[in-house]
Amino acid sequence: MITLINPPGLKTFSGLQMHTPNPPLGLAYVAAAVREAGFPYRVIDGTGEALDAVSPYPDRRDFMVQGLTFGEIVERIPSDSDVIGISCMFSTLWPLTRTLAERVRARFPRALLVLGGEHGTAVPEHVLHASPFDVVVLGEGEETLVGLLRTRAAGRPLAGVPGIAVREGDRVVQTGLSPRAKDVDAIPLPDWDAFPIEEYVARHQMNGINLGRSMPILGTRGCPFQCTFCSNPAMWTQRWIPRDPKLLADEMALYRAKYGATNFDFQDLTAIVKRQWIVDFCRELIARGLEVTWQMPSGTRSEVFDAEVADLLYRSGCRALAFAPESGSPAILKRVKKQVDLGHMLAAMRAAVRRGLKLSCFIVIGFPDDTPATLRQTLRLIRRMAVLGVHDVAVSKFVPYPGSELFQRLQREGKLQLDDAFFVSPMDFYTKKAPSYADRVSTGRLYWTMLWMFVNFYVISFACR
Repeated sequence: MITLINPPGLKTFSGLQMHTPNPPLGLAYVAAAVREAGFPYRVIDGTGEALDAVSPYPDRRDFMVQGLTFGEIVERIPSDSDVIGISCMFSTLWPLTRTLAERVRARFPRALLVLGGEHGTAVPEHVLHASPFDVVVLGEGEETLVGLLRTRAAGRPLAGVPGIAVREGDRVVQTGLSPRAKDVDAIPLPDWDAFPIEEYVARHQMNGINLGRSMPILGTRGCPFQCTFCSNPAMWTQRWIPRDPKLLADEMALYRAKYGATNFDFQDLTAIVKRQWIVDFCRELIARGLEVTWQMPSGTRSEVFDAEVADLLYRSGCRALAFAPESGSPAILKRVKKQVDLGHMLAAMRAAVRRGLKLSCFIVIGFPDDTPATLRQTLRLIRRMAVLGVHDVAVSKFVPYPGSELFQRLQREGKLQLDDAFFVSPMDFYTKKAPSYADRVSTGRLYWTMLWMFVNFYVISFACR
């Protein structure tokens, strides 16, 4: 028996809310792969099975755990489980995930414990040395987990499975990043029937704007860019692969009929890369007349965005999206390898707003090379966005995301310590607690700069409307 577990969620009361629960899309894809491979399995959604339940976080009074308790999760694991996989997409959830794994190991001492998700891919050796996990899946998980299960069933050494890190005695053996699936249209659709999907849908536990009954969906996989603050290159490589627009529309039609979904939140790393693909997808939705809305809350690129694309997006049902200029300083953008033309992005913002799309923008301040001068450039960009009519801005303080190039740089410089306080630190980045990693900008100055940017954006926005 294979048991797949989504850990409980994390809430904070010391700043702006983070980690709105989302249906675990990655784990639903993995569950579908296990099902198609013919293995018996059970899913335990530690968040979705108790969305209304909260309990104290072990080490911080300003945190709460959302979902099932560790004891409740362990009690639900079938007694004949011999492989137990746990997902950890965000490093902020690692302390909870590790504690859950310890409880599972105490109850199932002989089971193979497998960690999947971005956190394990970023720091596999740390995971295997600091927890009872036996194996970490590195990168895209569907084919790798199935290969792992087949290898174990055949009694062969696990070190022969591509795409994993495995403990062998006192050492860790890594077999490289999981090979990327090239035919994404052949990947089975997420197995939502194994999850309490109605609990998420009915409560709108999604990360997009509430536009009605919503489902998460992926139109593309990967990202072709290599921003130094992002873990994408280490997790997905730089291969961007779009799905067939017709098959994607088929999935949306299926969820409308089966789950009553009327809105779709695209969870892509960056959906709009090739103009022809987004044009074809929009025209497919328009031709079908599905009468649904959709949005891109995680952000997308602006290079192929113009008035025609904005019009097609709106006519096809898209109502909200986000751009990520990150900084108003060309020098900082170059240092973090953010390949963006700010002039073109501002034009794309103007086109989106004029067509009636709700536009949000992401800004990051406090990069290691930021200075008071580069922060002033970013403030000027924020003011211009407000005048253009951008609806919302998220100004976040930089935190070194495990697996990213900047994370590795700060590790080499001895500025990071991989402990629980570091892993949960992103929960604090709207508070005074969050440290500055910029040598020329103090923690206090960064905090007040962040607040001043918010004030500037919203005061100007209200004045212009």
